[in-house]
Amino acid sequence: RLGRQIMIYAIALIAAVACIAGPAYFWYVWYQAKTELEEQTVQYQSQIDNVETLMIYAIIMTVVCVIVLLLIIFLRSRIGLMVTLFKEAGFMVMRMIIILFTPIVLALFLMAWAALWSFVSGFIYTHGAATDFPIARTFSETNDNVDFTKEVTFVYFKDNDYILYVWLYHLFGLYWGTEFLLACHEMAIAGAFVQFYWTRDKRKVHFPVLRGIWWVFRYHLGTVAFGSCIIAIIQLIRTILAYIQNKTKDSQSEFVKYLLYCLQCCLWCFEKVMKFINRNAYIYTAFKGTNFCSSCKKVFGLLMSNLVRVGVINCVGSFILFIGKFMVAIITGILGYFMMKNDADLQYWAVPVLIASIFAFAVAHTFFSVYEIGIDTIFVCFAEDETINDGTPGREYYMSKNLMQWVDNSGEALKNLRKRKAQQKAQAKAGKSGDVAMEDM
Repeated sequence: RLGRQIMIYAIALIAAVACIAGPAYFWYVWYQAKTELEEQTVQYQSQIDNVETLMIYAIIMTVVCVIVLLLIIFLRSRIGLMVTLFKEAGFMVMRMIIILFTPIVLALFLMAWAALWSFVSGFIYTHGAATDFPIARTFSETNDNVDFTKEVTFVYFKDNDYILYVWLYHLFGLYWGTEFLLACHEMAIAGAFVQFYWTRDKRKVHFPVLRGIWWVFRYHLGTVAFGSCIIAIIQLIRTILAYIQNKTKDSQSEFVKYLLYCLQCCLWCFEKVMKFINRNAYIYTAFKGTNFCSSCKKVFGLLMSNLVRVGVINCVGSFILFIGKFMVAIITGILGYFMMKNDADLQYWAVPVLIASIFAFAVAHTFFSVYEIGIDTIFVCFAEDETINDGTPGREYYMSKNLMQWVDNSGEALKNLRKRKAQQKAQAKAGKSGDVAMEDM
């Protein structure tokens, strides 16, 4: 308990110090660059742009860090369960380190799918009926000063009437294929984590990542395809709505304009909600083996019965993960600044540093997604474990000792856990004594 409290306050303290030191350093660098620029007799436009960019970065950094600092202050007392979930996820990841390479495999599949989709798009774009387009052209002879008219025939490809529906079908294929690959990745990772959670002796878990992938392609492709199809339909409707907005933007009344904006906002929220439900349904399917609709129904009831915990995990968990991604991007930007500021061949270093920071944030987001799915998986398993078990003999919890401290009857459960372990040790010791006695005889 003391170690957990120390870790909680250590995370909060490090984040708070970073939120104070980060903006202070950026303002110091801006002041130093501004002073050096004012001392120069000849000022180049690129130097002025660098100083102005530094000031913009410092302002943005200050605003973001103030918001983060306020969140740390208000959420500091609710971070305990999240720290425990992070510890459990970290423990499981270290036991199956290969799981950190699954985002790379996913990225390769997504790039291959994008290349195939682009290749087919080229065929659709050039598809059409060849149509002659004759026009009369006037030519002049330079030597004789004689003008004459000649008919020239051009050929263009006229789109068929059904080409718009073909593009919609093709676009739906892009959305569905992309969401299908993402859903397969989520369920495979969830399958790896549930094997660790629902196994009492963790040493008996072998090749969890490969088994998780095998479970997806052997048993759950229909669940993944159905869930991803729902998301793809929503995305297609949003695209059609955006197309209508773009085509009618000059002839829209204010009422229609705001109505379309409201519809887009509602569809965006609905998509986020469905993605949240889908992910938890995939997790529930990974350890229960139920179909998509049954998993949605069961996991929705499970989450509603743990509504406060769900809110804390989604708010605080997303906040902690954001801090990690944010720190990676900031450290990359600072290192890039030190590497490029003294480069004489580089006149404007702000853009390369910004691109490097964005790329670092994207890479961090990709790898942190493994932890995010792992935390969600452990929480759903924890909630289900708390529902079907109570820690009494015969109905022992599968959760670890750290997680057991967060259940309602934690004292009794821990007491039964210690009693069970003592009995196992006594039985093992008695077995060894019996073996020694048999050898002596």
